[in-house]
Amino acid sequence: MKTRPAIQLTLSIVVTAIALVAPVSAIEPASSPVDSVMQWQLASFGASDEFDEPAAKQRSSEPQKKVGVTGKKSIWKAGALSALVPGLGEYYVGNRKKARIFFAAEAVTWIGYASLQIYGHAKEDDYIRFAATNANADLGDKNDEFRDMVGFYTDIYEYNSFGRVFDPERPYLVDSPENHWQWQTPDDQATYRHLKNRSREAFRRSNFFIGLAIVSRVVSVVDAIRDVKRSNNRLDQEFSQAPVKLEIDPLSSTQQVTLSIRTPF
Repeated sequence: MKTRPAIQLTLSIVVTAIALVAPVSAIEPASSPVDSVMQWQLASFGASDEFDEPAAKQRSSEPQKKVGVTGKKSIWKAGALSALVPGLGEYYVGNRKKARIFFAAEAVTWIGYASLQIYGHAKEDDYIRFAATNANADLGDKNDEFRDMVGFYTDIYEYNSFGRVFDPERPYLVDSPENHWQWQTPDDQATYRHLKNRSREAFRRSNFFIGLAIVSRVVSVVDAIRDVKRSNNRLDQEFSQAPVKLEIDPLSSTQQVTLSIRTPF
């Protein structure tokens, strides 16, 4: 019975010696249930390297994106597109129906212009050939003033005799193959004037379509700019009324507090 205290004293001395000799790093506290749950969450979310100092410094040095309204349109881009082709600015903003209307108007404008130009040149060729056949006149390289004189005077002699009386500053025309003309009948001369007038009228009407194309561009530019302003104002209102969500992540070293804004765009 006296040997038991001696054994207990001996065991106490051994345990104390082991504690003094063993390194501190070898003694690890037993993990609690809370520590086990936290380690499992870090492993499942891939956050095992969140506390890595070089990675944390690298992420903190990266520029943070500012929260703002996305989806806004540029007024200058919309105006430039509409100036190039009416309707492109509206299409850029998102007004597809209105863009199709402008596209159709633009197509009609240039089809009308091209049709009148083709018709005018066709009638011009007709009266030039008609004058060469029925008046022996060469009008291929002549200006409009000379072509008008051919339609007004019967021949070159009538022009030199009477035409220069009312306007002495007009040049005297030498009867040469380049200047000669002489109509066989008054009906031929009237037909020539009719063809020439139809050609001139077609060219004048084609200029109307040029003006229409300019007006269409001005209208489209103004309309596209207004659409951009309305669209951007609507986005600003939706952004100001957007729900806000605040998230807190105590396990993250850089983004412990996150502000999320849910928008409909």
